[in-house]
Amino acid sequence: MKNMTKLTFLLVIFVLGTACKSQPAASPSSENIRDIYAGVANVFIVKEDNTLWAVGYNRSDQLGLGDSADASGDPRIARINDDTGAPFSGVKAVASGENHTVILKDDGTLWGAGDSSCGELGLDSGRLKVFTQLQAGAAPIAGVKTVAAGNNNTFFINSDGDLWASGYNYYGELGLGNRDTQLSFAKVESAGSNVKALSAGIRHTVLVKEDGTLWAAGYNFNGQLGLGVNAQGDTEDRYSFTEVKEAGSDISAVAAGSYHTVILKNDGTVWTAGSNYWGQLGFAGKNDRHSFTKVSDENGNPLTGVQAIAARGNITVLLKADGSLLLAGNYADSEGRIELSSDTAPPESPAAGESDGNSAKSSFVSLVPDKDASVKFGAVKKIILGYNSIYVVDSDGRLWAAGSNRYGQLSLDPATEILSTLKLIN
Repeated sequence: MKNMTKLTFLLVIFVLGTACKSQPAASPSSENIRDIYAGVANVFIVKEDNTLWAVGYNRSDQLGLGDSADASGDPRIARINDDTGAPFSGVKAVASGENHTVILKDDGTLWGAGDSSCGELGLDSGRLKVFTQLQAGAAPIAGVKTVAAGNNNTFFINSDGDLWASGYNYYGELGLGNRDTQLSFAKVESAGSNVKALSAGIRHTVLVKEDGTLWAAGYNFNGQLGLGVNAQGDTEDRYSFTEVKEAGSDISAVAAGSYHTVILKNDGTVWTAGSNYWGQLGFAGKNDRHSFTKVSDENGNPLTGVQAIAARGNITVLLKADGSLLLAGNYADSEGRIELSSDTAPPESPAAGESDGNSAKSSFVSLVPDKDASVKFGAVKKIILGYNSIYVVDSDGRLWAAGSNRYGQLSLDPATEILSTLKLIN
């Protein structure tokens, strides 16, 4: 999908050291980074030499290193090897959930590692310690165009535009018409054909078809499916993919946060729905929105000129055509709220007892790099978001990061717990 290749999302919790099928090393220089992908608790880096490296939580073998050991506080990454000991290569995309990881290779095959207790890898039980080619029934999966992962499930779109899914499904987020855990990959009939792109939140899933229409399934307590049809809104879960007709048919990109959804239209406008407790929808106040609402700028005018969108956790980031970044929402961890510095102040919420349901005041602020950095910030190439961290790759291939470093996820000395501005990661 247009612009979607620019977006991946990041949360890293623990940092991995030496493992039996890995080669630990200092973090690769940012100029060597070709691409970055992230899961709920780890990150994968593809270097220019086509090798795959990983760091982060590995208690379920989701790094595919052959050993579930980790070494919290050791900011090193490990090279991933195949079962012969050769560097794992040919990576097109990586999708990682809470306890599993799936890799799409250039040849259209799908490989997985980690836990499959909920069918995340299309297995009815157990785990895979190293990356192994996945199957749908007895046949190896091939011809895959796109892969995505929720916390405890996996989706892929094949060359025919059909959607397949496996894993956790209590809220109907797989779109299979039921709430049953799916232990093997099954075709999602309710999605129809011509599926173009997909994004999975905590317990809801949204997809865009080739005709630009939006479809949604799963948890909808906060209105994150955008199906509201009256003043009270529509908060019923959907067990099958349902067209969000009010969203129109001119959607170019979609991104799902924990309990909110962001869509980008062809005209460069952004629309949001769902939870707004942290202002992640781009509006001041805390009221949920059950229908997609157009985001405004600081002057109350429709925000335009947006090239790419990213959402994860309770945050939304927009990339504008002029290369600037806008941020709404915040990261929160077990110790409370973590603020990221910007060059503008966030708007104040209405006072207690005041209504904010119709407020159009923007909660977006400009996200800027460390002003004291000796190296200047290049044009933005990619945005990687997570619950506690934000990464930006600039046009020179350099990696900048901000947010929590509680578990070394910024590849810094663990004594540095929080970075409030984007800093260059060497």
